Amino acid sequence: MNLQVRYYNQKGLNLFIGIVIAKLIFIWLSKNLLINEVVFFNAYSEQLTYERSLKLFEDMQKYLWISYAFTPIILLIRFSLISLVIYMGIVLVNIQYKISLGSVFKIVIASEIVFVSADFMKFVWFYLFAGNYNLNDLEFFYPLSLINFFKSGEVAKIWIFPMQTINLFHLFYIISISYGLNKVCFIKRSDSEKIVLLSYIPALLLWIVLVMFLTIDILP
Repeated sequence: MNLQVRYYNQKGLNLFIGIVIAKLIFIWLSKNLLINEVVFFNAYSEQLTYERSLKLFEDMQKYLWISYAFTPIILLIRFSLISLVIYMGIVLVNIQYKISLGSVFKIVIASEIVFVSADFMKFVWFYLFAGNYNLNDLEFFYPLSLINFFKSGEVAKIWIFPMQTINLFHLFYIISISYGLNKVCFIKRSDSEKIVLLSYIPALLLWIVLVMFLTIDILP
């Protein structure tokens, strides 16, 4: 059994705990090593005085525990929704008798390691290479994505999320789910690819459209 298959065959709880810990570590690293008073002030220098931005920064640091507390909950909801979407694809392919929802849930959790790798690359980029940056740069940048061909002022807000979502890590994530279905659930590769194409891809496109619609509503 190769290393990848062994990874996918870990207990679901262990995978979930590992992913949550990794996400929390990158939240801590970002908030403590990437975002300081100067970075925060540079983002709001036109709207706030330095003293006011410093107070806002201190308040943000004070309530940082909320992001730690909600991360496991948000991940659990996200994994559950994606698992249900993938299982709908399994039903459409008519092989639901071969695969349990629990197996799909574990594959979705395991595949999240791809996005953890993206978090790591983003942190390394800003910590070692980015130079002068502000909060807008942190929010705008996504590793190996279409958005990186443009500067923040060149892209309308409505297109930021779609262009961030189109990235190589998302492609690897889709491949990872397909691979997991093939190797862990012992279904044909053609079936695993068809499942992802019939379920996750349409759901992702729908999610992008929804976010774009919400962005239109909140634009000034």
